[in-house]
Amino acid sequence: MDERTTRRPVSAGAEAELGKIYKVHEHGEVELVDYLGDDRAVARAARTSYQKADGKNEEADRKLILRLWRDRHTSPFEMIQVTFRIRLPIFVMRQHVRHRTASLNEWSFRYTECPELFYVPAHDDVRGQHAANKQMSGAALAEDTASRARALMDSQNHEAYRAYQQLLELGVAREQARVVLPVSAYTQIVWNIDMRNLLHYFSLRLSPDAQKEIRDYAQVMAGVVQRGWPMIWEAFEPGYAGSTPPVV
Repeated sequence: MDERTTRRPVSAGAEAELGKIYKVHEHGEVELVDYLGDDRAVARAARTSYQKADGKNEEADRKLILRLWRDRHTSPFEMIQVTFRIRLPIFVMRQHVRHRTASLNEWSFRYTECPELFYVPAHDDVRGQHAANKQMSGAALAEDTASRARALMDSQNHEAYRAYQQLLELGVAREQARVVLPVSAYTQIVWNIDMRNLLHYFSLRLSPDAQKEIRDYAQVMAGVVQRGWPMIWEAFEPGYAGSTPPVV
């Protein structure tokens, strides 16, 4: 069989997304690197319950997917697997890995040196603390304050990196030298998750009260899902905010 052909079901939209690199902020990236299952995999799995998995058209599958999500029969959505490569700051990674139902491999700064890549918010995105919510940021700061804040962040990032390089030059092991690196440093992961748990991720990380930086990454991945699995997105999108359907 030609390596470009397959007998397994594929999603035309997901195929078009494979290998596309989406930029997030200055140094971040999101790329769909692999997947398993198309929209209709959900319907096929659900119909296994009553031994009628064949003979249905696309519109029948679409209606079933809508009903499954509406009625919170969500285990069939786990039949689809999605794998992203994501480059993101460590402080965003801390929130990302709170979703423990995924599998991942990460850059190791024990084996390789940390690249000189650091997150600094855009000038119009330096935010003050929210007046009422202790865990959220509020409005953008004044222009002069934002400029001073960004300059301070940038100088501290590069000062920390100079210390890191000096430790390596002294012969300190990479696994110890990295202790001086700030959480603004970038790491990279390959992240595999099933569709039901990815939709749960979106329900939390697309919410307006999620930190903007992780919301930016979630929006990019949500766009990939919307184009790659449009029936599933149609079922999910209307009520995603605050929706965390249980596995049934």
